[in-house]
Amino acid sequence: MAGAYPVIPYKPRMEGEGDQPLELQLVDLEKVEASGYMRVVHHAGERGFHIKLVLNEREAISLFVWNDKVFKCLNTLARSYGVIPIEEIEVDEEEGDRLIAEGSYRLRRGVLELVFEKSYDTSIVSPGRCVYRLKLKGVREYISPKHGHSARPEYFLIASRTSRGG
Repeated sequence: MAGAYPVIPYKPRMEGEGDQPLELQLVDLEKVEASGYMRVVHHAGERGFHIKLVLNEREAISLFVWNDKVFKCLNTLARSYGVIPIEEIEVDEEEGDRLIAEGSYRLRRGVLELVFEKSYDTSIVSPGRCVYRLKLKGVREYISPKHGHSARPEYFLIASRTSRGG
């Protein structure tokens, strides 16, 4: 992975191997500054959505949300999957994945702005802009059948009064 990112100080309570180094899982989104392309993906077999924020030509950040509140500029909770390889933003339609929306984002000083420019399913998301303040809730540690040992930061997404649309 390309850059060094700020990391949440956390000592794992469980042992085990995962498919991603802890320092990439525990990237502190309240301290990251980035902007660029964003896409929203629904992976087959999951009940929520991944918001994939492209950092550079090799990396992205994946935020998982359990419901559509994030697209309506409502307070919600998100789990960070940390820094992932850029290939993981791809949509595998043969596996049942769906591209829900595309747009842009800006992450600065713990504020996340999501601009939904193109929606592929307007029953889920409409074009618009939502602004959230990120607040770390804690780190969820578990053994994932897909990823192995995981330590995933969870953030409250607190909607700004300046949000509109979505």
